[in-house]
Amino acid sequence: MVAGCGKSADQKANEAYANSVCNAVGSWETQVKNVASSLSVSSLSKTGLQSKVTQIQSATQTLVTQLKAVPPPSTSEGSAARQQINKLATEVTATVSSVKTAVAQIPSNASAVQIASALAPLAPQVTSLASTADSTVKAVQSAGGSLADAFKSTDSCKSLTSSG
Repeated sequence: MVAGCGKSADQKANEAYANSVCNAVGSWETQVKNVASSLSVSSLSKTGLQSKVTQIQSATQTLVTQLKAVPPPSTSEGSAARQQINKLATEVTATVSSVKTAVAQIPSNASAVQIASALAPLAPQVTSLASTADSTVKAVQSAGGSLADAFKSTDSCKSLTSSG
């Protein structure tokens, strides 16, 4: 043990993993929410919309890379958390891909009405991205055990679940 710290190596590994995951998710959520809040049908062209989707896709690729780069603690809890987090990565990637496909199908000379009707079903998908991430963190927190405790006590995770 480190003097004055009182934490075991397992606790430190759990907290480091929780912190890395929650920081990556928090950063990604902020980027997605900023892009989503800047979407406005009145000022949007197909090119503008594609640019926004590309920003979300880039942020999502960064998130997936960060999540996969962080090794979970080598415990059954770590393995279970990794499964939840891999599922999150798959879900957000699939959602972003379907949004990108839908945007690509908008005609180049689309009117604001056509863009609005194309955006209508996409908006809930983009909005649900952040809640999917928050749900994953909450699922890991409710799994029980020392890793769940780390996901509950780490500041970066607390700020995620309190704002979601």
